[in-house]
Amino acid sequence: MIKLAIMCTDEASEERLLNCLRGEKDLIVNGFIVMRDVVHDLDKGKDFINKMIGSPLDIIVVDGAILREAAALSLPPILEFTRKCADMRAIIIGDRFNEENVIAMMKGGARGFLLREHLDADIIKCIRVVARGELWLSTKLIGRVFDELIQESYKKLLLKSPTSNQLAQMKAISRREMEVMALISESMTNEEIAQKLFLSAKTVKTHIRNIFEKTGIRNRVEAVLLYIRYKQEVES
Repeated sequence: MIKLAIMCTDEASEERLLNCLRGEKDLIVNGFIVMRDVVHDLDKGKDFINKMIGSPLDIIVVDGAILREAAALSLPPILEFTRKCADMRAIIIGDRFNEENVIAMMKGGARGFLLREHLDADIIKCIRVVARGELWLSTKLIGRVFDELIQESYKKLLLKSPTSNQLAQMKAISRREMEVMALISESMTNEEIAQKLFLSAKTVKTHIRNIFEKTGIRNRVEAVLLYIRYKQEVES
């Protein structure tokens, strides 16, 4: 038997997942939770996670949006959860994936990265592959991840939660730089950002370099966490 837990952002996604799993006798859902707003549902999420820690699980299926919001709000609890659940494998569902984000999540125990558009066709296969201790990545993503891993051999990727000083420095970010950060948070490549904003790839690189210098962040993953945390502050 493969025991699962599910964390979704809405009831429709939860129902879609449960429908995919229905009829698979060797897949048992031990628990599921809907977190529409991570900031307001954080305590509920912590309670759910603690309950799952006490219940032997093989795999947890998580919407990537929940992870990004939670990590931007407070990264240490996420790291503590992954430490306590070293034997549990995570499958992340998202609309798109950036190789740096994938590597960071792999370090935290994620073993499957499934595009939402392929959910109905591939979720069962993905679960079975991950349950065997293997990785599930799209063909295009495999190449990008391995390229990034080669580059990372020359630099160590260390993640930190956004600091109050970095949040204050967001005031120095221009409107265009904020647009770039928003698209980085959607896991867009420099080329995709350039096309979206009708800019050259060189100009996008310049904007990203300026963002890094102004805020003191070191990579695109920290850029995502800082942007989401800033949005949380503005909208709260």
